[in-house]
Amino acid sequence: MPFSSFHDPADFARAQGALDQLWQRIKVIIEEADQQREYDRLAFLVASFALVTQDEDDLIERVWERYWQR
Repeated sequence: MPFSSFHDPADFARAQGALDQLWQRIKVIIEEADQQREYDRLAFLVASFALVTQDEDDLIERVWERYWQR
């Protein structure tokens, strides 16, 4: 799991909450065959931004924008 390096439980919870919300938005438009790959990509992006964002909403916004920049 990309969040395994987080030491603060609050960081982990924020990242997991953001990942869950983002995945709910995205999974409905991803073909089933591609879902695991895209979930993993999304989790990596969340982990990458989690420690440099101020709150969960900021994290979601940054990852959402980056996800679509392919």
